[in-house]
Amino acid sequence: MFSISLSILPIFALLMLGALCQRWRFPMEGFWQGVDKLTYWLLFPALLFANTSQIDFSNGMLASYALILLLALVVTAVFVFSITWFMQIEAPIASSMLQAGVRFNTFIVLAVAGSVYGDEGLVLAVLGGAILVPSINVFLVISMVIMHGSSSGKDHSLPKLLTGALIRNPLILAIALGVSLNLMGLTPVLVISDVANMLAKAALPMVLLAVGASVRMDVIRSVGVTFWLSAGARFFVFPGTIVLACWWLDVTGLPALVAVLFGFVPTATSAYALARQLGGDADKMAAYITLQILMSILTLPICIWLSQMVIQ
Repeated sequence: MFSISLSILPIFALLMLGALCQRWRFPMEGFWQGVDKLTYWLLFPALLFANTSQIDFSNGMLASYALILLLALVVTAVFVFSITWFMQIEAPIASSMLQAGVRFNTFIVLAVAGSVYGDEGLVLAVLGGAILVPSINVFLVISMVIMHGSSSGKDHSLPKLLTGALIRNPLILAIALGVSLNLMGLTPVLVISDVANMLAKAALPMVLLAVGASVRMDVIRSVGVTFWLSAGARFFVFPGTIVLACWWLDVTGLPALVAVLFGFVPTATSAYALARQLGGDADKMAAYITLQILMSILTLPICIWLSQMVIQ
C-alpha cells in the first residue's frame, strides 16, 4: 500500500497546492477561475480527444466494461432515491445527494489511473469516462427536472436542458469527436492530433491545481447525515456494485481495477453548477464536493490497495 500512496501523493500534492494558491490569491485575484475555464474548455477536451481517437474499439471486453459502469450508475441512483424517499428529504437536498453519489471527478480518476496503472490504465479510464460522462449528464438532467418540477421557480424545458447538457458540454463533444473519427478510420488527424497531444500533456497538472483551488472550506459546517449517506453511495455502493458486476461478468485484471476507480474518487466539481442551474441545494453540494475530496486523501490509497487484493 505504501507504493500506491507514493504514486497518488503527487496528485493530492497538486490539489493541496491549488487550494493554497487560491487561499493566498496567488498569483492574482480571479486567476484560478480563469484556469478552471481553460482546463474545462480546452486542455481537458484535448486530452479526451487525443485518447478516444486512439482507443482500439475491437476489443470484445468493451461491452462488458460499459455494462459494469452503467449498472453501477443505476444501482447507486436507486440507493439514493430509496433513502431520500424513506427519510422524506426535500428535493433540492435529495438531488444534491444524487449528484454526490453518481457523479465522479473525471480529472482525478484519469490522473490516478495514469499514475498507478500507466498508459494502459489511462486509456481504460478515458474509455470509462466516454461511457459514463454522457450517460450521467443525461440521467441527472432528467432526474433533477422530474424531482424539482416547478418548485424551484425556474422554467425548465427538458429538451433544451438536455441539449445544453450534451451539445454545449466540451467534454462530451471531445469524446464524441474522438470516437467518431476513430471509428471512421480518420485518425490521427494531420496537425490537429499533434496539437491535441501537446495540450493533453498540460491538462492533468493544470486540472488538478484548478480542482484544488475550487475547494471551499467555508461551506462544510453542519452538513449532517445527508453527507454521510451520499458519501456512502459514492464510496461504497458505486464501487461495490462494480466489483460484484466484474465477478458476475468475469472481467478481471486491469480493466476491473480501473473500472472500480470510478467509485473511489470524489464527486465532480461541476455538480455545483448543475445544482445552481436546476434548483438543487448548491451550498450543500459545495460542502459534499469539498468533504469528499478531503476524505479521498485517506480513503483512495486504501481502496486501491484493497481492490488489488480482491480483484485478480
